[in-house]
Amino acid sequence: MAVYVVRMQVIGRSAGRSATAAAAYRSGEQVKDKRTGKTHDYTGKTDIYDSEILKPAIAPARMGDRTTLWNEVEQTEKRKDAQLSREFLVALPAELNNHQRQELTRDFVQDQFVDQGMIADIGYHDFNSHNPHAHIMLTMRSVDKDGFGKKKREWNKRAQLQQQREAWAKHVNAHLERAGYEARIDHRSLKEQGSERQPQPKLGPAVMNMEAKGILTEKGDEFRRVNKANRDLERQQSRREKVRADIETERRLVQPSAQLDVITSSCAASATSQLKPEQHTDSALAYDFTEADRDAKHKKTDGVAEAILKGIKPELLKRVQSRSTEASMSEPSVEKKQEQAQPKEQLGPHQKKQIKEYDQGMEL
Repeated sequence: MAVYVVRMQVIGRSAGRSATAAAAYRSGEQVKDKRTGKTHDYTGKTDIYDSEILKPAIAPARMGDRTTLWNEVEQTEKRKDAQLSREFLVALPAELNNHQRQELTRDFVQDQFVDQGMIADIGYHDFNSHNPHAHIMLTMRSVDKDGFGKKKREWNKRAQLQQQREAWAKHVNAHLERAGYEARIDHRSLKEQGSERQPQPKLGPAVMNMEAKGILTEKGDEFRRVNKANRDLERQQSRREKVRADIETERRLVQPSAQLDVITSSCAASATSQLKPEQHTDSALAYDFTEADRDAKHKKTDGVAEAILKGIKPELLKRVQSRSTEASMSEPSVEKKQEQAQPKEQLGPHQKKQIKEYDQGMEL
């Protein structure tokens, strides 16, 4: 499933690193560093799916070549502790196919980096595993038709990074929606989301290799514990949502007959509205029309009722119907209601005498 992972780091000489070595590793290619004379060869890497360079239109064409690009970066930076490149690592959605993952990455990189004046070197890794991701190496200086200019310090600001993290989530969700998937990711922390889930610990390549060989580690045990706790939490939340849904459904179907009466009335009103003016004044014609369309109205009502009740759990519907039956049995009949509603006529003495004489005459 899609997960949110965005990590940023600075590749610099103070840590004994070089831009040429990093580019060779992420692309699975051979890159020679002209400054040191060392050749970095990673052509034997097997997890590389593809690589590409995106650059502003104003940048020289030569910077579309990986060896040329990063050698110019190395030669431009003179300090022994110089920062050479920023790198973003992003996890790509497992739901998307390989082409869709690349399109997603290109859209994000173009929007957030290239349009701002950076050159981006992208390496796509592990597309045939459960962990597809992309490495995005970025230049740190402005560029024009002649080459690199001054460093853009604002590209390293924290606010800029936060905006880019949020932008990645928006791009991923847009591409998931476009591909027809309901999965979504969120750039906010679990605490900010109000989630009770525990954050998963990072294992790292060394621990993952040991675990793959069957060697149990403390980090691996903690990872499994957190995963189990989160799965248990998801099951509890799912049960709570199911109970809420059942309660809401039962509330809406407490009197299903009332809903059907509304539907029937609506059908009857619709049929009456279709009568011609002269039919409204002729009771016989109106009666004939009602009789002729009674079956059609019942069929329409049954169809709507079936649509309403479709998908309702049998046990829930049975419970609601049982309550409705009990309520109807406890109510007095229509005749009883009418009898109770009509007050009894009180006879006077003279009327009682006439009735008595009439009865006696009938007996004779």
